[in-house]
Amino acid sequence: MTFYFLLFTDFFNIKKIEVIDNHAITNEEILLKSGLKNGENIFRFNKGNVVTSIEEIPYIKSASLIRIFPSKIKIYIEERQAVGAVLYESKFIYVDDEGVILDYVLDLTKSDIPIITASSETIGSVMIGKQVKIKPDWVKKNVFTILTLLKKEKVLKYVSEVNITSNQLFHIYTKGGSLIKVKDSEIVKEKLDFIRTYLAENDKRMIIDLTHGGNPTYIPR
Repeated sequence: MTFYFLLFTDFFNIKKIEVIDNHAITNEEILLKSGLKNGENIFRFNKGNVVTSIEEIPYIKSASLIRIFPSKIKIYIEERQAVGAVLYESKFIYVDDEGVILDYVLDLTKSDIPIITASSETIGSVMIGKQVKIKPDWVKKNVFTILTLLKKEKVLKYVSEVNITSNQLFHIYTKGGSLIKVKDSEIVKEKLDFIRTYLAENDKRMIIDLTHGGNPTYIPR
């Protein structure tokens, strides 16, 4: 009798599905991917399968779901955020801090993230929802560590481009017209206070060389 009451009466039919903490992806897209609908029994779906399906959306990093008896579902979303736009075959490929490809566009629409540029040999094939291929792996690791460090310091918005040079250095171009040359992400970590202050307060169209790891050298640009 209890089993019948749980599964075959409308007391436990879903009346409300609430999606929480989504911004880039609409409620409608998430609900469509989940397969959940008002009116179906709250016990008649596999929670793990629903979460896995939702997490197939590239912009969604993780999802969780709770049943609130007798008739409500809450879906919590953690979204991926773009930290850069890889220029690839005349398209801009939005990527997050793990290098996951979120989307691609012909015209850049985000003004608070830098373009990532490199030779065609450096960037491999791209597929939405998968990690971008940047060769070699240590270069990929360094460029995304640099972007993550600048994002955490809230100065990524001051950077217009990060270029991976032919000799595998990293050139950081600023919106103020400066060029900051770095060897790797370790130097960025070491000089992070200087870089943050320069980007936020003192950008004066200079070429700043940090590749040697010592004190910055300045040349007017």
